[in-house]
Amino acid sequence: MRLRIAIAVWLVAALTGTADWRQASAESYPSRRINLIVPFPAGSATDAVTRHLAESIRIETGMTVLVENKPGADGNLAALAVLKAEADGYTVFVTTNSTQAANINLFNAMPYDPKADFAPVAGIMTIPMMLAVKPEFPAKSVAEFIALAKSRQKPLSFGSGNTSSRGAAELFRSRAGIEMQHVPYRGMPQALTDVLAGEVDCVFADPASAQGLIQDGRLRVLAVTSSERLAGLPDVPTLAQAGLSGAELSAWVGVFVRSGTPSDIVTKLGQVVLGFVNNKDIAAYLESVGAKPFPAGPDELGKFEEADTRRWAEIVGIAKIERK
Repeated sequence: MRLRIAIAVWLVAALTGTADWRQASAESYPSRRINLIVPFPAGSATDAVTRHLAESIRIETGMTVLVENKPGADGNLAALAVLKAEADGYTVFVTTNSTQAANINLFNAMPYDPKADFAPVAGIMTIPMMLAVKPEFPAKSVAEFIALAKSRQKPLSFGSGNTSSRGAAELFRSRAGIEMQHVPYRGMPQALTDVLAGEVDCVFADPASAQGLIQDGRLRVLAVTSSERLAGLPDVPTLAQAGLSGAELSAWVGVFVRSGTPSDIVTKLGQVVLGFVNNKDIAAYLESVGAKPFPAGPDELGKFEEADTRRWAEIVGIAKIERK
């Protein structure tokens, strides 16, 4: 009986100590380096905005912030890296619809559950794709591109640097009624490099990744996948304006942590991220690269994630994308 009482007392003390430790960790968060995991390589739109976010967090908290690029498997490698870390708010996933909404519809077997394994923290931005070719490409408009594709015996090829890039191209292909050959890349910079080299015919790229190439005249944009024209490319039509409806698609970037992270830490981190997104200078920066601020809190981001997962199921069905 004494042994049972002693064990019970020990368990109460241990559990109470754990609760106190978690409360203390939440109150003192952050007290050490924060790692931001990005599922795409340096030079991608997600990487660029993450580096701005890292600097903002560093200034706000006084802590060192490290950005780690872990490209591969359409973002799944990065997701697994986050899940191997502690659920303490010090390993943060700055990711996109690729890992959180699209991949579950594109892979036969997923190594994680986007909804169950991750907790939403805050949204950062939404960003469209754009159909881009090198300047000497023979088609000068969407209509000419579709006519060219239909006239060729060998399909035109498209490179994809992420899931949104591929999804936009496959949706375009399906709506246009043409055949196109998919060439996957580990990131958008590599896909753009091969478009310029003539290794692939086109790419659906995000404006942020391609901005410099467009400004230098090394890349020509035929259309954007958003519902409205981009302020930075006022002469470029939307796909709908170019005569192809039903092919709208925009990517999004948000912040997530492992499920089980204390809610107080999620709240504190979310406040810092939303402060970043709502900053006027950051909003101006996002708009300059063709993006829109997406200042969503945890609940709103979670609902948006669920809705976009259903949207991706529709895209996969419409475009008849074969699961991997």
